[in-house]
Amino acid sequence: MAYKVLVPKVGADDKHGASHRLYEHGEIVEAKASWQKDLMQTFVNNNWAIEIKTEDTSDVESGEAVRARDESGHYIADDPSTPDVNEAYKGGKAPAKKKRKKRTTTKKKSTKKSS
Repeated sequence: MAYKVLVPKVGADDKHGASHRLYEHGEIVEAKASWQKDLMQTFVNNNWAIEIKTEDTSDVESGEAVRARDESGHYIADDPSTPDVNEAYKGGKAPAKKKRKKRTTTKKKSTKKSS
């Protein structure tokens, strides 16, 4: 369970309460042991922290395409003989091309001088 500290407060730093520390504003605390869960529940009850939901994203592929590199760190080029796989990117898929906005042209106003 994870908690986000909203108000800086001093709290226990071990299960015996022998040492204390300052829990900073915005700090994310992973409460794994029962004493940490109890401490964070006290923080939540006093509106000093909120419980945050975290999702395991280790199995989700990143949205950004990453270029493939060889052993010396240079980029690897795409092999044109394999149209279904792009070797230049890890995972074999290139990022989607960004759409450009169409430019609109405006007519210049002509200023004719009358004689």
